Amino acid sequence: MARPSRRSSRGAILINVALGMMVFIGMTAFIVDYGVMWVGRGQAQNAADAGALAGAIAMAFDADGWTDRTPTGPARASAFQMTQTNGVWGQAPNVNLVTDVVFTNEPAAMCPPDANGLTPCIRVDVYRNQQRGNPLPAIFGQAVGLVNQGVRATATARVAIADASDCLKPWAIPDKWADNHDTPQDNQWTLDDTFETGKKQGQNWIPYNPPDVYTPPSSSGTGTGFRVDVDLGLQVTLKAGGPQSSISPGVYFPVRLPTYSGGSTGGNDYSENIANCNGIAISIGTFLESENGNMVGPTAQGVAALIAKDPTAAWDPNTKSVVNSCAQGNPSCGTSSPRIVAIPIFDNALYESTKRQGLPQFKIVNILGFFLDEMQGNDVRGYLTEAPGLSTGATPALNTQSSFLNQIQLIR
Repeated sequence: MARPSRRSSRGAILINVALGMMVFIGMTAFIVDYGVMWVGRGQAQNAADAGALAGAIAMAFDADGWTDRTPTGPARASAFQMTQTNGVWGQAPNVNLVTDVVFTNEPAAMCPPDANGLTPCIRVDVYRNQQRGNPLPAIFGQAVGLVNQGVRATATARVAIADASDCLKPWAIPDKWADNHDTPQDNQWTLDDTFETGKKQGQNWIPYNPPDVYTPPSSSGTGTGFRVDVDLGLQVTLKAGGPQSSISPGVYFPVRLPTYSGGSTGGNDYSENIANCNGIAISIGTFLESENGNMVGPTAQGVAALIAKDPTAAWDPNTKSVVNSCAQGNPSCGTSSPRIVAIPIFDNALYESTKRQGLPQFKIVNILGFFLDEMQGNDVRGYLTEAPGLSTGATPALNTQSSFLNQIQLIR
């Protein structure tokens, strides 16, 4: 019987080892480099999301953010800067400020243009790939011919019209009106006017001719109310009113805010609602109850506590924006200064007619952003501005010119 030759199997182990190494390297390349790609893909998406959100925030809350859409404007510059601070595998992604940060009308249903043709949406594309000259590394893939790999990501954010706030302050103030009954007769609403539609003679109500007229804002029109394009930056002094007070600009009526357990009552709750957020989403269309008692002291306490949260913040009349705020610091205290608050606007005509019947009603028809500047004696001075809000319905309650509240949404 012939014995098998040992020489016939010499070197077989090397072939097996070589084949095993190739399989091992291939699997390692797949696991490691594929993992690098997916980690890079996630980081690229984070950079795109952050850029789009930053651009939308600038559109909503910077002084020229909505109208200045040039490459050096607030929205595009903020978006670009944010993409560069979010690295992709240790390196800033490639973003062309002109072609990769753009205002878009897609999707059309969520990005309808305003009356001036300006879309509320901004799209950001980020790249780390071969075409842009900054590909991701291939650690083990080079052994099997994979030199590098690339990723890209896109994100779209929009400025949505908000119709509610969970940080409403317990001050109800009147909306603007058409000042027809005026002396001298100039038909101009000013901060020293009074809403006058008639007078009471005995038991009768005698209308003026012509009377002051109030029309609330809606989704299709501004009515006679406050407008962003007209009243942004308007300095307003809030003065405490009472049951017998006339409807005048800035005269506020202390109101009770809804809570999870019912309604907030008393000076402590009232002061707490000024200093902090109530946490309940209160929307346009809500009816508020009047708060009883003298609230001058609780107002001062709440205002002092609120100012202490951002003591260096100040109003810049040139840019109509807040400067030196903790929101602009690093780390930031939020998207806007805590001293930018939401104030409910009530329906003047409804209040006046129900007041004559002894049961005045405060129906919210709009919510203004208000930068709380300081307390002067018993009055609160500040400036009308835009503020963060919430959207509670599919159809906006207001048009873009009337809405001072915006919600930033990442939609794609």
